[in-house]
Amino acid sequence: MHTVMHLNLRVDPTQYISQIREVPDYDYIHMVRQPKYMIDLSLLNEKVHYLNEIFSPKEYVKKNNISLLHAHHGQLGMLLLPFKEETDLPLVTSIRGRDATLANQPIGYLDNMKMLFDRGERFFPVCQYLADRLIAWGCPSEKIRVLYGGVDLNEFKYRTPHKGGSQNILSIGRLVEKKGHHILMQAFQKIRGKFPNATLTIIGRGELEEYLTSLANQLNLGDSFRLLYHLPKDQVREQMTHADIFCAASLEAVDGDVEGIPNTLKEAMAIGVPVISTNHAGIPELITHNKEGVLVQENNVDELAEALEFMLTNRDKWETYTVAARQKIEQNFNLVQQLQQQAEFYDELVAPYKVRKQYLVTPHQIDKEAIKETVQSQQQGKYDRETKVPRKKADLARKALVYMQQLQQLQELPQHQQLQQFQQQTKDKIKAKLIASNNKDKIQQKATEGNGETMASRKKEKKAQKAEKVKKALNKIQQFQLAAMDEQLGGDHGEF
Repeated sequence: MHTVMHLNLRVDPTQYISQIREVPDYDYIHMVRQPKYMIDLSLLNEKVHYLNEIFSPKEYVKKNNISLLHAHHGQLGMLLLPFKEETDLPLVTSIRGRDATLANQPIGYLDNMKMLFDRGERFFPVCQYLADRLIAWGCPSEKIRVLYGGVDLNEFKYRTPHKGGSQNILSIGRLVEKKGHHILMQAFQKIRGKFPNATLTIIGRGELEEYLTSLANQLNLGDSFRLLYHLPKDQVREQMTHADIFCAASLEAVDGDVEGIPNTLKEAMAIGVPVISTNHAGIPELITHNKEGVLVQENNVDELAEALEFMLTNRDKWETYTVAARQKIEQNFNLVQQLQQQAEFYDELVAPYKVRKQYLVTPHQIDKEAIKETVQSQQQGKYDRETKVPRKKADLARKALVYMQQLQQLQELPQHQQLQQFQQQTKDKIKAKLIASNNKDKIQQKATEGNGETMASRKKEKKAQKAEKVKKALNKIQQFQLAAMDEQLGGDHGEF
């Protein structure tokens, strides 16, 4: 079984745990930059490691039998480039939203992304919308595989929409501009006169907490509005189960920050809650307007207010929407299917490595067909920017092929001629080895007479000194990169 080293922003339940720990036929190392990003201790196990504690990538890879690197954020992909270069492992980078924009990014971000496009093997955007943005930036389309986030259908079981008189509207997501909570609150205020019993609950935390609290007071929402801060996962699911309508008012932020497809929107659709959202980013890939739900223009208070009024007025349409929505999730966003798809995408990259290990470990196993298959895998590797077979191993392969051809020629001769020819070849080889050995001894003796130590020992000492210097330099560079990345990322990029 192959092991994938996953580098993630932090270890907590919102950070793609399934895509790290549950990929079929692949073991994992769950890596974060530093111990301070180990947020949820219930997820701590012996496979959680810290990047800042790795001083020799080659030794680490060998010790943990790692076959593939997977960075779960664009900037984390950049951070792993030196690790990739030293270990010659293929690198996958997931693209989830802001990392496909220039929103609040450091100077040189686009140039660094283009370097990542050149050196990385695969990119997994979470929707086609983000894939198109990567292509517009210059990422080769053949390196892109759209990988939707999946929903655990056993955890989010379907139930029919509520038939009572409640009118509870729910929205879940971090309190940041692109979630559009402020637009939803204004739209809700517009319909309160017609639906005095309606309520709006927003669950999340973030930088706009004070602003949204102040906005609720300005709009006089009173007891009809609740802002709940970060809740445990089971309580969030309970709130969703009791909701009548789920709304994700996503929009492009002023700084250019965008969504992929909100996971909470998929979960609401799976559980059977009627949904309202916007035509932002990848959301139209999830919802077809007036089929699985209702879509409106993003950042439009009036259209969103009309959609809320329409949904609350036409309760008889809810089940039609929710049945279609559940089918859409089962067909395209099923967690089990998406994890299997992820494994197949991995297979594209580790397959050439499997061929190399199978045919090039021991030269005597190589035949003409094996050489042919290895060459084909190298050509595939060039397309994927895979590591080519080392020159020494290629030389061994050629020698093995020549040896097998000679052996085949011998087998075509009469038995006594085979014996004579084999004896003569053996004598020639022994003679050649003796001559080479004598020449080597003369060279070593001459070198020893001149300076009192062998050339081999001096080379060994210089090599060790050089390796130590390189190791120290790499350590300093890695520490500098980690510090800079911590400052840029901060680790605050979750769903809530």
